[in-house]
Parts: sequence; C-alpha cells; structure tokens
Amino acid sequence: MAAEIHSRPQSSRPVLLNKIEGHSDGVNAAVLIPKEDGVITVSEDRTIRVWLKRDSGQYWPSIYHTVSCEYHFTQKMKIANFYVSDIARLAHQNRVSDLIFSLESQWVISTGHDKSICWMSTQSGSMLGRHSFGSWASCLQYDSDTQHAFVGDHSGQITLLKLDEQTCSVITTLKGHEGSVGALYWDPVQRWLFSGASDNSVIMWDIGGRQGRTLLLQGHHEKVQALWYLPLTHQLVSCSADGGITVWNMETTREEAPQWLDSDSCQKCGQPFFWNIKQMWDSKTLGLRQHHCRKCGKAICGKCSSKRSTYPIMGFEFQVRMCDDCYDTIKEEDRTPLATFHEGKHNIAHMDMDPSRGLMVTCGSDRVVKIWDIAQVVGSSVAAGFSPR
Repeated sequence: MAAEIHSRPQSSRPVLLNKIEGHSDGVNAAVLIPKEDGVITVSEDRTIRVWLKRDSGQYWPSIYHTVSCEYHFTQKMKIANFYVSDIARLAHQNRVSDLIFSLESQWVISTGHDKSICWMSTQSGSMLGRHSFGSWASCLQYDSDTQHAFVGDHSGQITLLKLDEQTCSVITTLKGHEGSVGALYWDPVQRWLFSGASDNSVIMWDIGGRQGRTLLLQGHHEKVQALWYLPLTHQLVSCSADGGITVWNMETTREEAPQWLDSDSCQKCGQPFFWNIKQMWDSKTLGLRQHHCRKCGKAICGKCSSKRSTYPIMGFEFQVRMCDDCYDTIKEEDRTPLATFHEGKHNIAHMDMDPSRGLMVTCGSDRVVKIWDIAQVVGSSVAAGFSPR
C-alpha cells in the first residue's frame, strides 16, 4: 500500500518519505492533515479516503467513502467538509473544476466546465449567484477579505470578479498566457497572483501594486498544474504534468519580459519578412521568417538571432532566442540560475504543502500519492511529523 519511509538526510532536493498506492483511477486531490500523519485524497474512482500512518510505517485508509452518483470530483479539494462537494455538484451542469470554502462568508465558491462560477450559502444551501464565461472555468482563488475571486479559464484568461450576495461585477481580465490556465495561487499579503498554464509558463501578477507589473517565469517542459507561494522564504513552488518541481527565488530583483514588437522587416538588418510583398518585390529578395528576441522584444530574422542563452533575471531559466546584440550584453553572472529544479518522477496534477513541517504531497493521473520532505529545499526549519517510528 505504501513505500517504506526514509529518514531525513540533509539534502537540497525533495526526499520521498512515503508513497501511497491503491486508487483504481487518477487522484484529483491530496491534502495533508494538519498536525497528523495523514492524508485525505479524492479520486476519479469516486472515492474519498482518509489515510493514516500505522505503526508499520505504511498508510491505510481509515475512512473509505464511495459516492454513488456519477459525477467527477473537484480537482482541488480545499477543505475536509465533504458535503460541500454535493452542494457544488448541484450548482453545475458539468464537471466541477475547483472549489473553495470561505469560513468568513460561509460560502462555497466553485467553478466548472459549464463555463461558470457559482457561490452558494452553506447555511441555507441556496444559490447566491452565478457568472458565465466564454470557455471552461478551470481554476479558482478567492480573497475572503475583499470578496474578490480569480478565475482561470481554458482560453488562457484570468477574470477578476467582485462577488456579492445575488450579484457580481467583473473588475478586469488578465491576458498573458498562450494556453489554458491550470493553476492559480493568491498571496493576500503581497497581493500577488500566480498562474500556471499549458504553455509551460508561470506568470506573477502584481495585483496590489496596481502598476500592471507581470513577471514571466519559464522553467518547465510541460504544462504547469500546481502552485504554492511561501511568503516566509519568498519562494514559489510550481509543479508540472511531467513531474517537474521548480522552486523559484522571488526575493531577488527581476525584470519584466518585453512585449514583442510588430514589424514588416527585420529590425536589425532590414530584410523583409515573407508577408512583406512590396519590399520583397522592390528589393528582389525572398522574404524571411519572423522571430523575436526574448530580451529586447524586437522582430528579427533567423540570421540576426543565431544565439541562445538563459536569462534568469527575466524568468528564462532555459535557453531562449536572443538577437546578437542582446546576447553580447549578457555577462556570465547574468546566467546564474534563480530557480532550482527537481524531479517528482510521476504525473503531478495537484500539490499541497505544510510549510511549518516542511512537507509536500503530490498526486496525479498515475494513481500515486507521494509525500515529500522539502525542508532543505525551501529553507524551512527542521520539520516535525512523518518521522520514522
């Protein structure tokens, strides 16, 4: 049922403490039980299970509940009050993609593949409001103090709404991803919103600064499906579908990636691009393919952008295209990584953390749940719990 627990050596990489197996389908959510050696899981096999560690060091389901009705569970379970899943199911006509319980307002806020967000009262069980989008609503975050909801959707947009009883208003729409948004994380102190998408990137949106500042972070080879920000150590943890776990240093000064410029010809050598028929005819030359320098944003041809380089201060942890001029300005110290990369060795669709104990749990479509010691990775103090007995 579970792998043997390892001791906690000093390591700068995540250490696998335990592996839980036994689900017959993909695991949509796994949550660490506070102050307990336990995990709650929700699976596509329509089961809710509470796994507690036994004296043998293995995990066994102490509570095993099968839901008889045919519907999909939420992909990200935020609370242990299971009945709210039934409330959310009644609010949507299709798969429920995310769900949050607000203790302050006594609301259940949910999003679904019926292209809507709904909020309901847990006291009366009645629907308070609904708002529809143009595409599937895939993930959700909520600020209880301001009653603002952030909804990521399949088109790559993030909508900021102000929720009230019976009504809501759209504040703004954030556009930056080139693929469906799969994960959101809201830090109410810094007022930063982090988003991960199928374009393999993470974006930090400075909502509180009101300056429209966005930081692009590229450090994954597959779609980003889970995020967690650690305010005490100023680190962001992101996980992708291929098992990649990236820890970003968000304390350092970073630069915004430039907007890509439009041009009908190379902004370095002046050669026309292939759609610039007039210049091609006048100069009797074939048109070239357009590229963009990731550092300056200029539209350039392949000949003028033959170099590749990392540029971590702008979020490019992997090598990207640079124009020759920008490449020559980069010093070796500018290539020093501002993130660390780790391998979870399984599909990660959801992640939960307990920073005070230095613990992380991951799960995904491979039906496996893994519990990790990440104390050395994120700089936490020596963690308690999940220790060998």
